[in-house]
Amino acid sequence: MKEFIYLFRGGKTTDANDKELIAHERAWDRWMDALEDEGVLIDGLPMKDAAVVVTKDGPKAWEYQGEDSLSGYLILEATDIEAAVEMASDCPIFDFGGSIEVRELESHLDDLHDDDDDDGFRDIEG
Repeated sequence: MKEFIYLFRGGKTTDANDKELIAHERAWDRWMDALEDEGVLIDGLPMKDAAVVVTKDGPKAWEYQGEDSLSGYLILEATDIEAAVEMASDCPIFDFGGSIEVRELESHLDDLHDDDDDDGFRDIEG
């Protein structure tokens, strides 16, 4: 199995009424429970709207602004990216205009030509 990350974008429910919110939360619970029951869910959390972007010029406060902003993540296992995409196809984020970016993660088990210092990275030679 390979590890994948779902990067959730948008899908904010700020304009939803109470009935829609309850239905949406139940849909998320069912979807997450199904991933857990399949034994593929590793970790995941929603994200708060406020963030700090750090560049070489220093930190800059940033606030959630629109459908492309990250709103959460999940890490899960799948045989390949096609299977990971298929598992994402019925995610409740789509109900509120959100999207999911699916990416394969570099596995900590991959042969990294580690230098045996237990940091998980290989040293630059040269």
